[in-house]
Amino acid sequence: MEDPLLWLWIAVGAIVVVVLVLVVWTASAAASMRRLGETVDARWRALAETLERRRGVADPLLSTADEGQRRTAADAFGRLESARLPGAKAEAEAAVQRALRPLVQAAGSQPSGSAAADARAALAALDDEAQARRRDYNTGARELNAKGRRFPTSLFKGAAGVPREFFEVDQAGAVAEPPRIQF
Repeated sequence: MEDPLLWLWIAVGAIVVVVLVLVVWTASAAASMRRLGETVDARWRALAETLERRRGVADPLLSTADEGQRRTAADAFGRLESARLPGAKAEAEAAVQRALRPLVQAAGSQPSGSAAADARAALAALDDEAQARRRDYNTGARELNAKGRRFPTSLFKGAAGVPREFFEVDQAGAVAEPPRIQF
């Protein structure tokens, strides 16, 4: 004869095990989203800091610029520093690139070793670093957004700030005017 109490304990044990598995799975999903969100936030801060360092690097170029160029660059840098979201930061970054383009082109004719030539080289290195950080941030944002669409992590997407906006600078202005070559 079978003991009905034994079957009851087996059923209760199975339910407890299933509940524990669901709790662990949900907690793991929440922790995973939180970690990935923190990683993307750190990547965003690194990108923003890199973009904002450009002002100090561009100072030698700005010192040789006329008042209108300095004012335009100061406005663009001010918008870049005050922008907090990727879309606004990208628009401000495009404005900074437009403001610095004539100064960088003029610095190309300066002799090697001059402050303007050194600033141009430093800006090029900083642009490369910013591009790498932009790709890093966008990769993390894409991963976080994708993870936020899957269950059970979709339950915690609000806590991780999903969806994240991508940082994409409009490069149309960069190619709208070809570089001028002077001999």
